[in-house]
Amino acid sequence: MTTDEYDFQLPTNDPYRRGLIAPLWLTVLALFGTLVAVGTTVIGLTDAFFLLIAVFFLALFGGITLIVWIWGRAQMRRAAEFLASDRPLVRWKYSTLEWERLKEAVWEEEGGDWKVQLGCLTVLFAITGALTGLLIGANEGVGQAILSGVLGILGGGAIGGVIGAVVAGSQHLAMRRAYLHSEPGEVALGRDEVYALGNYFKGNGTSSYVRRVTLHHDTTSSSVWLRIEIQLPPRPRGASEETWMLPVPPHKIEAVEAVLLEMLTSAPRDI
Repeated sequence: MTTDEYDFQLPTNDPYRRGLIAPLWLTVLALFGTLVAVGTTVIGLTDAFFLLIAVFFLALFGGITLIVWIWGRAQMRRAAEFLASDRPLVRWKYSTLEWERLKEAVWEEEGGDWKVQLGCLTVLFAITGALTGLLIGANEGVGQAILSGVLGILGGGAIGGVIGAVVAGSQHLAMRRAYLHSEPGEVALGRDEVYALGNYFKGNGTSSYVRRVTLHHDTTSSSVWLRIEIQLPPRPRGASEETWMLPVPPHKIEAVEAVLLEMLTSAPRDI
């Protein structure tokens, strides 16, 4: 295969853009909070403890933002190299009608996931604030400890609520932008390698690989979907497996069927 045979647009969107918006906004808020804390510390309204908290959040969210951005850029470069090579076995670009149907299906499935996640973060930060307040006021007596604990609950809960609102709003914005994206998505399938709708995966044959690929015929809509089960390295949080579901255009079904076995690594896998 040569890239001249295809009118493929190399990836220009960060595949982790949905995960980048929230920490970016939280970094901006943390920077604003740090500047306020610096000002109140200088004029003597607060002590250095609150400045340390603000700097901690600034370093935390700023570090997360930087890591996600660097990783996204690296994935874009790898995806571009894959699309520009002869490694894809099958590749296609959805028609405008297929793309609109796919966006509608994704929106119906994920459109409500953005709703504010206040509960967990609010409670977590409120507990943290209460414990911090109790420790600060413990040296000055029971009454001061209780007062500091109450203030810690209110402050921690407010911080958790703001973070939850920012995360939820960022998720909604990212999904809305994806829904309004008019350029049809692209798919390229390789040996233990997949590029799909801006997302890219390449296995290493040991801890990460394409473990199973199957075609599914939806009799209700007369459509065919490619199910790709991906094994990921062990992670401290999150599942070690992912499943990608991709609609296959009618004119590509036969070609996809022919490369299902080739998509797997040489290690034995079930299909």
